[in-house]
Amino acid sequence: MSPTSTGRAAGLAGLAWGALLLARGDGLWRTVAGRAPSEVEGGVVAVLGARHLGQGLLQVAAPTRLTGLWLLTDLAHAASMVALAVADPGRRRPALVSAAVSATTAVAALGAVRSGRRAPGPAAPLVTPRRARRPRR
Repeated sequence: MSPTSTGRAAGLAGLAWGALLLARGDGLWRTVAGRAPSEVEGGVVAVLGARHLGQGLLQVAAPTRLTGLWLLTDLAHAASMVALAVADPGRRRPALVSAAVSATTAVAALGAVRSGRRAPGPAAPLVTPRRARRPRR
């Protein structure tokens, strides 16, 4: 799979997951945790859904840009969810589901990075500058 296809597929998955969290986050929480989310938990699910939606939209629009940033974002989120699962047994299952989703999208980003193309990081330009042309003689 090309880096463009991989990035776009990861973006579409992020769009779908973010939309699901925003539209049915409370129901998803009930299914996974076996109880209704608290007000704070529901708010966190909505913020996470918005983050996935925004990241997915950017990945679909520019699938080979900022892949290093997407990789780091998803790895950091997965690690924080594993830490939450260890620290808080009441939130273990939702945290592990969230960690699994982020780890999956991180693997997709890693695939795009390893495909042989340069993975621009946060400091890389969004537009590649064109080389100056020499005038013809």
